[in-house]
Amino acid sequence: MTQEASVPGRLERRKARTRAAIIGAATRLFHEKGYEETSIQQIAELADTGVGTLYGYFASKDDILREVLHRARNEALGKYLATVDERTPSIDRVCRALDSLAAYLRNNRRILVAVFQVAAKNRPVDEEQAAWLYSQYSELLTEGIARGELRAVPVDATVRMLVTTYMTASLGIGAWYGREDNRALAEDLETLTRTLLEPR
Repeated sequence: MTQEASVPGRLERRKARTRAAIIGAATRLFHEKGYEETSIQQIAELADTGVGTLYGYFASKDDILREVLHRARNEALGKYLATVDERTPSIDRVCRALDSLAAYLRNNRRILVAVFQVAAKNRPVDEEQAAWLYSQYSELLTEGIARGELRAVPVDATVRMLVTTYMTASLGIGAWYGREDNRALAEDLETLTRTLLEPR
């Protein structure tokens, strides 16, 4: 009985290690080579597992991409949450949350470009994450407005404008091309956010 009880524990740990190795390999390859240029075979080789085993964990490369982004998002969220508590003023919460978003975008720029490429091929990757992101920022603004710490603004439009601005700036899209790594950009974006949201 003791032997049977220990086998599932080992098996589950081994499965977790294999899954983590696949995600780690995919993350590295997506950053180094890009999503489209990375094959399932390359991911399996770097993870030191077989292609068949990989497919036992993930149905497609798009599914692996979703998990890579999910883990990166959770890491960024953890960093943000470590900087705030219930005493943190609403404007600082919003600015820190947007700064965390910008860092996430900068750190995962090459992978996120893949998301846009996948989405352009009608293979949606991150609607759930996008919906979650907008709801979190909407909640931050709504709470801050209710406390009187933020100016009363149209929440949905403001969230979409801020998130889109931070995304395009951090990814260097359009008018932001070439400025995405400029150190002053973060300060400019925070000034914009504070000007828009601080009560007058």
